[in-house]
Amino acid sequence: MSETIDKILIIRMSSLGDVLLTTPLIRILRKKYPNAEIDFLVRPEYSELLRHNPHVTNLLLYDIREGFPGLQKLKRKLRSENYHVLLDLHRNLRSIYLRLRTPFSPFSNAKIYRIKKNQIIRFLLVKLKINLYRKIYGSPIPVWKKYILAAKPLGLEPDGQGLEFFLPPELSNIIPTQINELPPGNWKVVMASGARHFTKRWLPEYFAELIRRLHQSYGLKTILVGGPEDVAVTNNILQLLPDQIAASFAAKLSISETASVIKNAALVISNDSGLMHVASAFNRPLIAIFGSTVEELGFFPYSSKAVVLENEGLYCRPCSHIGRGSCPEKHFRCMKEITPQMVSEKISEMEFL
Repeated sequence: MSETIDKILIIRMSSLGDVLLTTPLIRILRKKYPNAEIDFLVRPEYSELLRHNPHVTNLLLYDIREGFPGLQKLKRKLRSENYHVLLDLHRNLRSIYLRLRTPFSPFSNAKIYRIKKNQIIRFLLVKLKINLYRKIYGSPIPVWKKYILAAKPLGLEPDGQGLEFFLPPELSNIIPTQINELPPGNWKVVMASGARHFTKRWLPEYFAELIRRLHQSYGLKTILVGGPEDVAVTNNILQLLPDQIAASFAAKLSISETASVIKNAALVISNDSGLMHVASAFNRPLIAIFGSTVEELGFFPYSSKAVVLENEGLYCRPCSHIGRGSCPEKHFRCMKEITPQMVSEKISEMEFL
């Protein structure tokens, strides 16, 4: 099959973590089809994740602000590319529209493979707390492996080498200038305190208490990272702390610059978020704190140096597959019962220093 597949298109438009989780598949495809053109369709704001990936031939961009006319324009553009294989790893309305088979479809003659989302099994787990993942599959299937399974007809198998994030050359071995301008100190801890949904965020006061403990016990100072949506959370944390033991760079760095900071960290503490997967890509010592989401949903960190803390056995978990804006049970025990003391004890067991 390898001699007849010359052009492959992968569709995964967003988000940060989901795009990074495609990198094992991209690497395995490149090994299987070393001479093929492997293109990737992604939204512009996430293109940094793949721009320097040597296994990707071309990045195709779709800006959702262009709406349906932009999608039509993209479909016309794809028509002339004559792809032999389409891997739809997004499987939303936009990707379905692009791959819809018609006489004028850009993929009318291509082999089309799609991710299996297990929506019924997921519904039973989230809404009725009936867990069929382990009964059917033996163990939860992580999303990165689902992507590879979607391409299994191409003869692909996992290689066990983890995620990849290739930084631009100017950031490969250095940290951004803004970090070098911090006051003197051991700025070796990075915390990603944000997440898109409230029920995936550890409490700001818990982050602040952990920062104090790390400074008192190890003399470590903390860099807070995130996007524009995380500024309020990081500012809240800083207000609870004395000066100069923590600094926030939320919304001040690009994705690649933030990744460079994480790459150079001695320890990363993160919620279930895209930046957690960045830490996994660099195999940094990582503590990932999971609230309303669980392993069955596929997003546990893919790293040998990652430790997950969660309130196991809580009757209401998971309350959503992506997180919620508030705790539906009003107690938020999934996060409140994971205390700074518990995280400190886990850190003391790690050889991150």
